[in-house]
Amino acid sequence: MATSNLVVEVTSADIPSSSNTSPANYFAEVCFNGQNARTAIKQDVAVWNERFCFDMRQRDKGPCGDLILEAAVYSYDQISDSKSLLGKVLLSDEYFHRHGANVDPVQYPLLNSTGHENGKVRLKLFLIDAADRILLESEGNNGLNDIYDYLFKSKDGYVEDDNVDQHGPVSLEPDDAAPTEINPNFEPGRLVERMQLLFVRVIKARKLPDMDANGSLDPYVEVQFGAFNRGVTKCLKRSKNPEWKETFAFSFQFQHGQTPNPGVDVIVNDKDVVKDDFVGKVHFDLKDIPTRSPDDDAPLEPTWYPLLDQCGTKLEQASLLLTIWIGSQADEAYRDVWVSLYSSKVYEKPNLWWLRVTIVEVQGVTVRHDDGAAADGRNAQRDTELRCRARLGKQIQRTRAVTKQTTTSGSYEWRYEWKQDLLLVAAEPFFEGVLELEAVIDSSKTVIGQLILPLSAIGTSGDMPVPDRWFDLTRPAAAVQLEDSVDIANSRMRICLNVILDGRYHIVHDSRGYLDDTRPADRALWRAPIGRVHLGILRATGLPLRKNRSAMNPYCVAKYGDKWVRTRTVLDDGGAEHVFNEQHTWSVYDIATVLTVGVFDHCPDAPHREIGKVRIHLSSLERGRIYAHSYRLIILERDGVKRTGELQLAVKLSCGIALLRTYARPVLPRMHYTHPLSATENEELRSGAANVMALRFGRAEPPLRSEVVACMCSAAASGYHHWSLRKSKANFHRLVQLASPFVSLFHGVESVRSWRDPAATLLALAIFFVALWFHDLVPTMLFLCVVFKGVWNYRFRPTLPPYVDYRVSYLDVVHPDELDEEFDTFKSSREANLLRMRYDRLRMISGRVQTVVGDIASQGEKIRSLLSWRDPRATAIFQLFLLTAAVVVYLAPKKLLVGLAGLYIMRPPRYREKNTPSTIASFISRLPSNRDNLM
Repeated sequence: MATSNLVVEVTSADIPSSSNTSPANYFAEVCFNGQNARTAIKQDVAVWNERFCFDMRQRDKGPCGDLILEAAVYSYDQISDSKSLLGKVLLSDEYFHRHGANVDPVQYPLLNSTGHENGKVRLKLFLIDAADRILLESEGNNGLNDIYDYLFKSKDGYVEDDNVDQHGPVSLEPDDAAPTEINPNFEPGRLVERMQLLFVRVIKARKLPDMDANGSLDPYVEVQFGAFNRGVTKCLKRSKNPEWKETFAFSFQFQHGQTPNPGVDVIVNDKDVVKDDFVGKVHFDLKDIPTRSPDDDAPLEPTWYPLLDQCGTKLEQASLLLTIWIGSQADEAYRDVWVSLYSSKVYEKPNLWWLRVTIVEVQGVTVRHDDGAAADGRNAQRDTELRCRARLGKQIQRTRAVTKQTTTSGSYEWRYEWKQDLLLVAAEPFFEGVLELEAVIDSSKTVIGQLILPLSAIGTSGDMPVPDRWFDLTRPAAAVQLEDSVDIANSRMRICLNVILDGRYHIVHDSRGYLDDTRPADRALWRAPIGRVHLGILRATGLPLRKNRSAMNPYCVAKYGDKWVRTRTVLDDGGAEHVFNEQHTWSVYDIATVLTVGVFDHCPDAPHREIGKVRIHLSSLERGRIYAHSYRLIILERDGVKRTGELQLAVKLSCGIALLRTYARPVLPRMHYTHPLSATENEELRSGAANVMALRFGRAEPPLRSEVVACMCSAAASGYHHWSLRKSKANFHRLVQLASPFVSLFHGVESVRSWRDPAATLLALAIFFVALWFHDLVPTMLFLCVVFKGVWNYRFRPTLPPYVDYRVSYLDVVHPDELDEEFDTFKSSREANLLRMRYDRLRMISGRVQTVVGDIASQGEKIRSLLSWRDPRATAIFQLFLLTAAVVVYLAPKKLLVGLAGLYIMRPPRYREKNTPSTIASFISRLPSNRDNLM
């Protein structure tokens, strides 16, 4: 969120002795954005230490377009009740500190009416969010601010290690991440700009000359337009009259600062083992190529063009039938264009099912006894532990290790029992997957039995329970060779399983809070779509260079629902813009989903590096409105936040009235609530789902690389549950924002009951008695007040899509060591001195959290002890008070009691005890707690 309030703290002023009058009374006046504030009048000394907060949402800019703060210092004459200007200072918004309240006051020169310096004023200027104003209204009485300082501020006794390189905090502008609105020239009815394309449709050739010794040739056609625009048809074996019927489309994008290629070459070649032979070509000048509009013009008819040799001489009778024209993406031929390695691609996301394998027991494992031991096994070897292992592709799950449960009389056979569930992720179609089960000796990791079960033989979920099934375990060759060295022999081992493919769950592959789909795997449980979301990927600008100073080859990947799309790769053309200009559409089944667009650098011989990622929450979009914005691309790395360019997107949500019904339905399928999975199981399934999709997309053509899938699913990022001091501060800041309205209400009540403004206090008392007399209308008025607040906030509704806010993420003042700790591997890979410093810091913060939690628990235990008779006198007093209160409440009218309570709370300060706790607080503080039982 953008900063919306300016805080001005007027500390003091240095007034020259020549400007002093006798007696000297001073006050300061601050004007900003059409709002005025004035300090108290101080006698003989210009020290105020007062803080004012100004709203920046309704901007009143100066003549230069900037926000101007004016601070003036006046002397006040009590006799004549007049003021005289001593000096003033004008400050633009570049002097406003954007990194919180932890800044020092700065001295600014005061200029009098003649323009000469007449002293200095000390001001402290910084920007905050609207929800943070409560933290700054009263630092002495604000418990949330005190708790934050207590938890995260270093004590005097804590000194960072001097041997560790410590730099200053990373400083970034909080508003720099906000997307900016753009006004592209869209095609009618589309979310992409009109872009000229060169279309070449190669149909067939006739009477090609002989090129091989057998009197034939293997022809194919190559279309060349510019340095990087090249298309090749399929090769036809031994054909002098081949037919291709392939269409090529090339964009008019050329190297920066260079003129485009003036012509197009259509070349016919003969495929050969060593080197392809040239057959003939057709050359077209751009000025001779016709331009066609699909809305007005009819399709162009193909034309026979004679082939020319390398010297430009016409070949005998050989000719090529083709059509060439200049059009746009709206052309009907654009759907049939040739697909290359660098063109766009649509990937169907595999439908993921939950494979639940319940290992019940294994029977038939025979025990060996040494030297003919007795049947009771007293001389037998020690019990051997056994575990089962399930494998599906690259997913492996293991049971716990168990010893024998029972011994069958007279057979010395062991029985192992687990009754443990193993969870795996299976993808449709099921005929491609095979489930492998193995019985493994835990000590030697030797497989003594295995089972191969095709997924197509496993039943799917239903309302009826699936019975257990017995399967025979085959004996691998390794178990035969190891039979004499261990005390286990294989007779006829069997395993009891309960295997089922459950499609009533939704397998989550995204990080928490960024789901792109919520439907179950079983298509029979799907609901009808509620709308469609349209995405236009326009262009990427300002992309940085690689480490070797070469330009990037970017492409975009967008994922939502059951479809992933990859745009074409824009090869290095030396320009500042990389134009994609592609539109894609998805069906929407739930509004509480997120559309994710990532930008990556295509490196032929290295992993594809992430450039940035944009997430768009569909719930924040208005229906039917086109959101065309330029989003800042940022990535968070070990050495800080890096800006990597901008991505221009256009998004539109089209839906009907069925959208409103989704707010009354659960987000996830019903099984997630009736039979929920644990946090560990959800994390394992999420990781398995990301791996399964990476394998499936890697088999497509062109493949989507595994590091790209991991980045889009946030599977390669640091763990969500890993410790991060930055995230801890950010989460506490979110908690403060959540509690700020209640704290603000508390301070408002305290201000009213303190009688600082008698008129406001009397008005509050009048409203209180009116509400008491018409108490039946109080709930109605409360609801109406909430409605009025919502209508009032409609003026300040967000007009931009959600974006990453540096300040909310605590990226504006994050310390480099905190980021290094956040990106550290698990287990740590840092040196001992750095780990010792971080461990001491973690101990310090944990100790403070421990103290705060203990204090909260003690207060709760003291209240609970009111009825426990641990303090007999306190419990007796409390019981007597409750008995008296019961009698009074029963006999006295309710309105009278509430009115007396209100008058007691609103009594003037002269009738209160000052600077001492209340009677109730003193009574509770003396109650016992369980802290006495702690060592």
